Amino acid sequence: MIELIEKEAGYTIFRMDSTEGPNIFTEDFVRCFIGKWRYLCKELRPKVVVIQGRSDVFCAGGAKDTLIGLTKGRITVDDLIITDLMVAAPFPIIAAMEGHAMGGGLVMGAACDIVLAARESRYGAVFMNMGFTPGMATTTLLPQLMGPYVAAEMMYTGKRFKGSELAGKGSNINYILPKVEVLPKAEDIAAQMAEKPGESLYLLKHSLGAVKKKLVVEARLQEDLMHKISFHLPETQSIIREFYAGN
Repeated sequence: MIELIEKEAGYTIFRMDSTEGPNIFTEDFVRCFIGKWRYLCKELRPKVVVIQGRSDVFCAGGAKDTLIGLTKGRITVDDLIITDLMVAAPFPIIAAMEGHAMGGGLVMGAACDIVLAARESRYGAVFMNMGFTPGMATTTLLPQLMGPYVAAEMMYTGKRFKGSELAGKGSNINYILPKVEVLPKAEDIAAQMAEKPGESLYLLKHSLGAVKKKLVVEARLQEDLMHKISFHLPETQSIIREFYAGN
């Protein structure tokens, strides 16, 4: 489901390839992600991490059962701490988003330090399409990645933008490339970074990463409050079921 690939150049690839679906946040996926990520931070401690999904889907966000569980109070939003863990990582992270990234999958990219996307793939904050407000610090991290107005359009409309569209909108994505070029470019950047002293990389990450940590904390209170309301609206559960019809 998640593979750690250590490279001689000094960086590690965190490869997500779920057999349960297109890298969606099932309970097993989230549990595996958290375990592997904590191992990276506490034991492996690489100089740099490249996070990669499948070539067709980087990460598709919430699973139907997880979202239904949220509407019924069986799962709390606090259980979905992926972005919290990512912004707290001691090493710099590069997102190689070759495939589509939706909802929480997109905000995983926004939690990274350097972001690459594919011209052919689509990227969207689709929360409102399912009747509930954004979470996982989307409301603060996405504007930093996309710019405030593009991020607002994404969140309000749920529109999925092709990478080629975003290239013309002045986002803060570092590179928007043909899909086949995304991972090689990400690894090239990682190798350049890994040439630097590890302790200095960690010091710089601690300094530059402080902004994202603050943004996640700021988002928590407001997003959790919105979730307590929107997940319990009568229509939200039926919208989620309709959104995932046939799955």
